[in-house]
Amino acid sequence: MDLNSAAMFAQVVECGSFTQAAEALDMTKSTVSRKVAELEKHLGVRLITRSTRQLTLTQEGERFYQSCIQMLEIMSQAELEVTASQDLIRGRLNIAMPVELGQKVMGKYINAFLKEYPNVTIHLELTNRDVDLIAEGIDLYAQVGAVNDSSMVARPFLQSNRIIVASPEYLAQYGNIEHPSDLVSPHHQVKVSSVVKLPYWELTQDEQQEIVNLPYRLRVNTITSALMAVVDGLGVAMLPEFICRQHLKEGRLVQILPDWQLPAVPVSFVYPQRQLIPKRLRVLIDYLVDCFEQR
Repeated sequence: MDLNSAAMFAQVVECGSFTQAAEALDMTKSTVSRKVAELEKHLGVRLITRSTRQLTLTQEGERFYQSCIQMLEIMSQAELEVTASQDLIRGRLNIAMPVELGQKVMGKYINAFLKEYPNVTIHLELTNRDVDLIAEGIDLYAQVGAVNDSSMVARPFLQSNRIIVASPEYLAQYGNIEHPSDLVSPHHQVKVSSVVKLPYWELTQDEQQEIVNLPYRLRVNTITSALMAVVDGLGVAMLPEFICRQHLKEGRLVQILPDWQLPAVPVSFVYPQRQLIPKRLRVLIDYLVDCFEQR
């Protein structure tokens, strides 16, 4: 098989068109199209369904594309391993992480990394949906909560402390909360349904333990939405301390039960197990971990 044809095919998939792929490869469109056609003939299957408006991968094409990515990654890794020069740390990384973690914590470190390594390109998706790293071609995911997938490598780098908060207006209306046993009707929570799915709140003080399972009137899928709802007096919520800090300082929120502890939530870098991990990925993870250790 002509490996150049496989690389051209991968470029067509990434660009979404033969024209853009030809421009990226500095070749003619006819040459790229011919090479992909020759590849399909060699394999005996159609890889791409062509139409006047778009290109669509066939089922065989999708599987072959994933194999091409791994093949090209191994070839690139082999080249980079031979030359240890920082200048040769290059290529693309696909990263995903929860919205608030990216906006409030990770963004500035990723920006600093790109300044230090100008030959690296990062595709960053901020999302609170469940992510399939393998199927979506994600190189690195920052996961909040326990990692239970044995096919993944997890490298913890942060402990996220949780606190319970409410607005002064809410407490004035429904009464102060002095003990976990006070968290009963008419109190209710603003529930965050994504990232860390906790069925109840587990509070401890010395050797005491209290379990709280408040009903909710509002359920949202982002921590920012929950924060705004709590500031507006719609209930109490358990939220990361760092996202509440400014609102606590300015008096828009009050921390409830500060003498009681909630379990800290681990945050880890997660990536698929591979025999060869791209050097740019190793460098990025080490860089980010170092940033948090210094912090």
